Amino acid sequence: MADAPHPQSVITAANGRQVELKIHQCVWSGEYVNNSLPAIVDCYRSHVARAEIDIAILRDQDFLVAHDLDLSHATDGFGYVDESDRAAASGLHLRRRDGAVSSECAPLLSQVAATVAEQAFPTLLELDLKDWKPWPWRRVEELARLVEPIKRRVTFGGRTDTNLRRLQVVDPELCVGYTLPDYTRWRPAGLEQVERRFEALLEMVPGARELHVHLEDALALERDGLIDVAGRIHAHDMLFDAWTIDAGTPRWRERLEAALRLGADIVTTETPRELAREVT
Repeated sequence: MADAPHPQSVITAANGRQVELKIHQCVWSGEYVNNSLPAIVDCYRSHVARAEIDIAILRDQDFLVAHDLDLSHATDGFGYVDESDRAAASGLHLRRRDGAVSSECAPLLSQVAATVAEQAFPTLLELDLKDWKPWPWRRVEELARLVEPIKRRVTFGGRTDTNLRRLQVVDPELCVGYTLPDYTRWRPAGLEQVERRFEALLEMVPGARELHVHLEDALALERDGLIDVAGRIHAHDMLFDAWTIDAGTPRWRERLEAALRLGADIVTTETPRELAREVT
């Protein structure tokens, strides 16, 4: 069917569950620079189920698509994203995954919104909010305005629950998820403490529709005695996104099997085709 997602952007678990592959930084075909406009368009034209890019606040207006707050890591710039204004950011070039500077300009969110609005296929695009600092309310309102034309086609993620909750206040119709804080940096005293803490974390962003959990953290929760991690997430009306599993990394097949066994609804990856072939 023309409106069905690309078969290599969705995998079927052994029990028949459909699991969507979220294309990290829009690295789908590998032909385009990660987080670039051509990479985003590649995902939409290929009809992938889900994709993801990273955004960070600029000093004056708009948001920059960049995987790191340090401009020297993500682009050919220097300093931090929130220290740069829109005019200066418009001239930055993205770095490739190997660190080399590309000819692709780092997109602005306003450009992404205009590009996505032109695409026919309804790929769900996650905007991963990289900032740790709480945003001023006027900038949260600005973000909501920027995505208004495509808000049915985007979801928000990130670790800073304050910004996500503010987004929900500004526009309750926005789809919001969030990233579980690093679990393995904290050691529980017993199962009861694990359960209390996990339930508290599930309530950090009331009304969130997705929970993004590092796979190693999900496995650590299981080892500490938490039964049915996916079921607990689903009980809060959230989808369970396990990140990140890339073919070619250590134990990737074993880790993919673990994510499916744990009941993940979404798996974040930069190698969707290899993962899909592994399960087929």
